[in-house]
Amino acid sequence: MDQVSDHTSRAGQGRFLDAPLEDRPEELPRSVLQPTQALPAINLRATAILMLGIYVSAIGASALLEIGAPILNGVPLCLTAAVVLLTYGRKTFPNAARTVLLVEAVCAVIVLGLSLACLSYLAAAIDLPLRDPELVRLDRYLGFDWLKSMQSLDGRPRLLDLLDAAYATFTFQLIATVLILVQANRPRDLDRFFITFICASVISELASIMIPTLGPMSALAAHSSFANLPTLGRTTAEIVIALRDGTLKEIDADAVNGIISFPSLHAAVAVIVPFSLCWNRALLGAVIVLDSAMLASAVPCGNHYLMDVVGGVITAALAIVCSRPVQNLLDPPWACETAEAGPHACARPRRRAVSASE
Repeated sequence: MDQVSDHTSRAGQGRFLDAPLEDRPEELPRSVLQPTQALPAINLRATAILMLGIYVSAIGASALLEIGAPILNGVPLCLTAAVVLLTYGRKTFPNAARTVLLVEAVCAVIVLGLSLACLSYLAAAIDLPLRDPELVRLDRYLGFDWLKSMQSLDGRPRLLDLLDAAYATFTFQLIATVLILVQANRPRDLDRFFITFICASVISELASIMIPTLGPMSALAAHSSFANLPTLGRTTAEIVIALRDGTLKEIDADAVNGIISFPSLHAAVAVIVPFSLCWNRALLGAVIVLDSAMLASAVPCGNHYLMDVVGGVITAALAIVCSRPVQNLLDPPWACETAEAGPHACARPRRRAVSASE
């Protein structure tokens, strides 16, 4: 009789464990349900694919154009360190989702930063006819005279200091956005942010090949003197000329400063960052104010025509539109769970039933 009772009890327990969670009684022991937080092999799948593609493209273009790229020497070391840290972290701290996401994000920032900077220099080395006169005419068609406007603005040093400070937040904003998305544990949103920035950078570099320019500081104000207006654009123009005539044959770490005039990547980022943080209402207002200032600073502080800024905004819009299809192609939503599960889908722990023997 006791054996029959024991068999019935075990059979009932088996049916109980197989039943959906919502159908089980409240008295279910907590030890029977255990959270599982197995981390995915990689959170930023689409970013990783594009990142490797950009890196390989930079190596290939460097060899094709016969321009050395020591700037890329640190990429293999960075990738190796990331693999080691991710492997160790998953084994040692299986629930450290944010830490793993941070390691992936840091690796992406470094590899993309070096590879995209290298590509921007290589793009400038393609010696197509300069298009500065056309952009000057377009500016004037819009009623904007760059030289007269800058000469007027040169007499307002405090305003220029403010705009220059806003312009200098470019890298800070990119890194801060990454850290905010990591802290919020939004891997899907972080993946899309990287993809959007990659798309904007690639579009900018392709546009700079088709519409190469030296920038207004060289094309319009090569012999003008300014008391307060930044004149770094003259140095940028010299680098472009050296790449075009073949006298500059190596791309080193200085390339991270960027040399693209048209379109303005600063203007693109001024749109992309608020878009990527629109879910955070507490930050959105401050971000919009800062990026409005950075958008306005692109012309006086960044060696840009007004049309460069217009082109940057259009570039951002195209990148935002392209980013979701690219992400879904390289990392379908159902790979995380379902498209409707939201940005935290990959980060959510799932509960499973375990047998009494476990």
